[in-house]
Amino acid sequence: MKLTIILMVVLTGSILSENAFSAKHSAGGEFNTILMLHENKDLFRFADNYDNPVLSEWEKLYLNALILNLRHKNAESNTVINQLIEKHSESILDSLKLLLYETRIKNSVNMFDYKDALFCTEYILQNYASLLDSAEDVDTRNSMVIWKAAENIQKQGAEFKGDSKIPFKKDLAGLINIPVKCGGVNEEFIFDTGANFSVVNDTYAKKMKLKMLEGKIEVGSVTGKMIKSRLAYAELLEIGSVKLSNVLFLVMPDESLSFAGGLYVINGIIGLPVIKEMKEVHIRSEKIFIPKQKTPGTLVNMLIDGFIPSIEVIDGSDSLAFTFDTGAKATMLYSSYYLRNKAKIESKYEAEDIEFGGAGGTVKVKGFRIEELLLKIGNSKLKLSEVRVIAENIKDHDKGYFGNLGQDYMGEFSEMILNFEDMYVDFKK
Repeated sequence: MKLTIILMVVLTGSILSENAFSAKHSAGGEFNTILMLHENKDLFRFADNYDNPVLSEWEKLYLNALILNLRHKNAESNTVINQLIEKHSESILDSLKLLLYETRIKNSVNMFDYKDALFCTEYILQNYASLLDSAEDVDTRNSMVIWKAAENIQKQGAEFKGDSKIPFKKDLAGLINIPVKCGGVNEEFIFDTGANFSVVNDTYAKKMKLKMLEGKIEVGSVTGKMIKSRLAYAELLEIGSVKLSNVLFLVMPDESLSFAGGLYVINGIIGLPVIKEMKEVHIRSEKIFIPKQKTPGTLVNMLIDGFIPSIEVIDGSDSLAFTFDTGAKATMLYSSYYLRNKAKIESKYEAEDIEFGGAGGTVKVKGFRIEELLLKIGNSKLKLSEVRVIAENIKDHDKGYFGNLGQDYMGEFSEMILNFEDMYVDFKK
């Protein structure tokens, strides 16, 4: 699990060659082709292969395990993974078994079962370390520190006392800040679906009486710089009428969350592990509404790729997987989008430096600025102006997604609904 906290933008996007993929996963032709969609983050087309008739029994089960993980059916996914390991182990290559155990880790972490995540991580290092490159090996061992530190914490829980209507403010960076209560302290933290962990700085970890855990970890930043961080948990965190117990936080140095010479300081971030447990969140113009009774939806346009929420975005007739980030002011397109549309982009626009930032500072890369871009999401559509496109792969953050949806799209609608039970995103005028 790559720990990368990017506060303004979640950067992703790269495309593996077919030869590189085939070398790693030498499986059957059709199965291999479908699995490439998963590897290249073509997630919504991948998820359509739930019951492909040309596949063998174990291949269908294998893809089903990955699809259930994406659809946030974590317990069901782990059941299928265990079935595959028990009944079809001889048919599955070690490289594919490695992916199964990595998926089981994601499932278990999303269910706050850190003990099982630790078991699987140790099993990978004992049995499949030779299949990891040096960066993956370091990342796996870094993650093991987290699961080891958190293995005896009780699972995170959420209690809904009623509907919650939470007023929010936007800070100097235009990011949503919501009131939270912890350790008898009332504070305002950034509400950020793009953060794969909740975060707090050293000062506020002490102020809010978080319980510190053993072990130190390194967290990647947007600049590639590694930030040494610690772990802690809140016994009780209150957001509106929702009471959350045993909430895990990354505790980062104050200076890593301070920008512009201290003009802009982040005290804490409420990330996806908390947000998704609210089950349904309505983001409106000046408040967030969390209903006690959830609303079933007809859309199925959201997936969770490990610890990253992904939304289906239609560009022309093309279905693209985007991350979406309430912590990003503007929509950004990644190198996968650039490569897919390279000739068209270069024929119309001049290259320029694109700057963006997050924990650890800012970085400049080559890119372009598209004058107009019409995007469709579910029942909504919107034409965006001056959309930035990154033309380079960004080390440690390029993961194949085509872009990140920002507040420039979300803010044009009176309401954005995130439903983590039926897995949909909807916008209302």
